[in-house]
Amino acid sequence: MPYEKGNGKTAVIALGGNALGNTPQEQLELVQNTAKHIVDMIQDGTNVVVSHGNGPQVGMINNAFAYAAANDDKTPDMPFPEAGAMSQGGTSQAQAGSPLPGRGGL
Repeated sequence: MPYEKGNGKTAVIALGGNALGNTPQEQLELVQNTAKHIVDMIQDGTNVVVSHGNGPQVGMINNAFAYAAANDDKTPDMPFPEAGAMSQGGTSQAQAGSPLPGRGGL
């Protein structure tokens, strides 16, 4: 389906970085909560653009792989660009796949 800009106001939301918390569980909870508010804005007629800044998340992924690789012979080192891709995909999936009660998900 092609994008069609509505007549309402436009809001740009920077979602990522430190706003997403410091642990995977904290990130999941914050993304799910934020998704509910974004859906409310869209239902109210606001055009929403979501931008993702993922520096801390990339660092957490990279550090976790480095620790695992240093402590066992089964885990490979994770190059930084791949850690970035994992972060972006994981955050997007958490938001897009979040069940939103009464809304059937995104």
